[in-house]
Amino acid sequence: MSKKWTRRSALALIGSGAGLLTWGTGGFTDVTADRQVNINTTPDSLDHPRLGIKTLGDGGGPGQRVSLITFQNNLDEEIGVNLNAATVDSDDTTEVADLFKGEGIDPTNYFDAPDSVGPEEQGMIEATLDLLPDVSIGSDREYDLLLDFTAGTKNENQTITLSRKATVTYEDPRVSYWDFEQISGRTVSDIWSGNDASRKYVGRIGPFRYGYEPDPADGGNRGTVLDFRGDRFRSGDDDVITTSDTSKLDFTDDFSLSVWIKPTSIPNSYARLFSKWDSPRNNRDSDAEKGYQFFLGETDDKFDNKFEIGIETGQRNGKTTKIKTGATVDKGKWNHAVWTHTSSKESEDRVYVNGDHEGNGYSGNLPDPYGSNEPLRIGNGIDGNDRLRYPFNGLMDEAKAYDTALTSEQVKNLYETSKGGDGGSIGG
Repeated sequence: MSKKWTRRSALALIGSGAGLLTWGTGGFTDVTADRQVNINTTPDSLDHPRLGIKTLGDGGGPGQRVSLITFQNNLDEEIGVNLNAATVDSDDTTEVADLFKGEGIDPTNYFDAPDSVGPEEQGMIEATLDLLPDVSIGSDREYDLLLDFTAGTKNENQTITLSRKATVTYEDPRVSYWDFEQISGRTVSDIWSGNDASRKYVGRIGPFRYGYEPDPADGGNRGTVLDFRGDRFRSGDDDVITTSDTSKLDFTDDFSLSVWIKPTSIPNSYARLFSKWDSPRNNRDSDAEKGYQFFLGETDDKFDNKFEIGIETGQRNGKTTKIKTGATVDKGKWNHAVWTHTSSKESEDRVYVNGDHEGNGYSGNLPDPYGSNEPLRIGNGIDGNDRLRYPFNGLMDEAKAYDTALTSEQVKNLYETSKGGDGGSIGG
């Protein structure tokens, strides 16, 4: 060996089993120091005196960043890292380009690896999940990735070539999507999972036949949208689309609601966008107030041509938490509104308007909602006597529900890919 193998210049790895890599058991390892040498040693850890490497069992949905391998450089000189090859070890035809976002035919283009890792520093191999083309709605699946990479000192007289396995859990958060393009008579189709909603049959008065309300309308570049403004013969105060009472929409932990709206007025205090809510019957049964509501209300300045977004959850003990978020949407213009709720000991809620929750949005926390026996209503909500009293007045498009709290990047992706009128994707 032309260079002495020392504690300072040697490179070592840590092991798999419980998330770690080991010499001789986690994969193929070549160590080169001017000539190739085979080395076998005991398992190490991230605080190994030379180099530590740890695989990370990460997961998420489209548009989310996943971390696959962490490097810890415990030498006193810089090392370089290069990803040589990447494949998906799967029993189907899923490839790297299906699972992750990137460009080109080289699978390594779909990953981010550090060019160098300084002394006492860490680096990661990461990637961003894409929307799988043939994945089942709402399904979770694990994928094993085989990653071949090289780590070595910058003078390249000592390198290690590794082949290791990392596992990614792909989590599809989609629950329901009413695009308002698929309407037949009473039925408003859920194109994701069959939670179809229904419209009200208004019937006939005199010579005028009203049919079903709310009516489809031409939304310009948005295509077909729903018009909750009624028509020239009647108001839209009782316009609503209603789903069945399904447990899939009984969100009691993480969830997100998304919709495009072009509001014109607030007919009665609040305009419900999404309402899965048990109200106290005849204002007596306080224990019945459960569920969640996403709505609009007037701002403090009624002449600013804006409406304020509100969010509300009802808990099992009959308590409710209602927040006027301060986030606003413009009257008479298309706005993208998203509410995300993260369930934890310290829950977190965010409201985004046109992809933004910092400049014009909200960050706070509401308790988790308790499951409601009422159906999900879109575009209206009931009072304590089960009467529709809180209509949305305006145009609506692309109502969606997810069973996760979307990340800021996912919300931004959804806004950017749907603002032109398409359905959009959280994967970008």
